[in-house]
Amino acid sequence: MIARTLLSAPLVQFFIAGAIIFGLYAVSDKGSAEPAQAITITAAEQKNLAALFTKTWRRPPTLTELNGLIEARVREELFYREALALGLDSGDVIVRRRLAQKIQFITDDLAATRKPTEQDLKNFLDENKDKYAVSPMITFRQVYLSSDRRGPTLIEDAAAILAELQRGADPAALGDVIELPPQMEKATTRSISRTFGREFANAIDQAKPGSWSGPIKSGYGAHLVQVLSREDGRIPSLDEARAAVERDWREAQREKARAAYLDALKKKYEISVEQPSGGSA
Repeated sequence: MIARTLLSAPLVQFFIAGAIIFGLYAVSDKGSAEPAQAITITAAEQKNLAALFTKTWRRPPTLTELNGLIEARVREELFYREALALGLDSGDVIVRRRLAQKIQFITDDLAATRKPTEQDLKNFLDENKDKYAVSPMITFRQVYLSSDRRGPTLIEDAAAILAELQRGADPAALGDVIELPPQMEKATTRSISRTFGREFANAIDQAKPGSWSGPIKSGYGAHLVQVLSREDGRIPSLDEARAAVERDWREAQREKARAAYLDALKKKYEISVEQPSGGSA
């Protein structure tokens, strides 16, 4: 019990960890004194440390604080180099993934240095028209009729109210109250379906602009509708979609660079995948 308590104490764990590290170092040391390796904290790096401090604390560091940042950077570099010297990076999944990510970041950065030409972007837009297509849009207004409230007189009431609307009556003064928008501006079929339901969206997509028509059914009841305008779907010009096209073009270049680099790496190595041994339990 006493031994277990001692082993669980942070200070004891620290000394045990230290003994293991220095033991590994002693095993890896071949007895020959190697020249000290240089660690240089450049002026540019100090500037970056100060800039990061300023961004975080919204003020520049004092001289004492900057010296502390430099000391922390030296400590980090010392620990990093000793970890590599002891082979502590070997077999570490997290380290391996991080290093692989850094290689990918490098290839991404190299791919991002090239600026697209106008022709590059035009070609990319032409090759991905469906992705940037502008959906058809409808502007309409509606008058709601509650099937629960009107019951068997719903169709008769709808016909009477429709006649009033066609004569120019104010739609706001007719129909039943419900928390649905009385009018939607430049709405896509998807947004209409999300608000009124698929059946309503399909029906209004076929309605002719101009006069009032209906009733159109929805999950809420029935609606009399007037389509005010309709804009057909289309492929946008490059100027309209430039920001999205350029962003996606750059990502496509990164993907190509990753694939090309990976193919080149595969040619440098002989890759084999061992199959699990068979046999029944």
